[in-house]
Amino acid sequence: MSPTLSQQLDALARNLIPAALGILLVLFSTIPYSLPAFGAVAPNFVLMAVFYWAVFRSDALSPITVFLIGLLQDILIGTPPGLNAAILVLVRTFAVSQNRVFRGKSFMVLWFGFVVVGLSAAFAEWLITAIYHLDFLDPRLVLVRAAMTIALFPFLVWLFSWTHQKLLPQN
Repeated sequence: MSPTLSQQLDALARNLIPAALGILLVLFSTIPYSLPAFGAVAPNFVLMAVFYWAVFRSDALSPITVFLIGLLQDILIGTPPGLNAAILVLVRTFAVSQNRVFRGKSFMVLWFGFVVVGLSAAFAEWLITAIYHLDFLDPRLVLVRAAMTIALFPFLVWLFSWTHQKLLPQN
């Protein structure tokens, strides 16, 4: 028996949830806060989302979608065009290739994997931005941003996990 149109639309809408959350987190990241220099050290929420969904539902977050979300982030926060897009695609590729390592293991294994990814992404962003601007940038800001991203990862994983369990069809 083939699914009805409403069932197909429901499945499509549910499979768009990871991409919609990615776009929402890009928009959330660009909200101007009244904290001085917060933008330079704001956590990378999109990186957390891409890593999580690439491990647990890579079928619902394609490389093209990740690239477009990263490009939107580049445009809105003013980083060199394609920087976050390329980093996010690389993070997705890594997480998909290693999802057997992370699935079914304790949260600490997943978090350790994200620590490696978060620090690598922060270093790549710092290096490429310094080369792009032909200037040595203060690495302390990048380390603070990476630390905030890593520290907030468990809270967003809880949100993503809840969303995954309640709203997405099981695979």
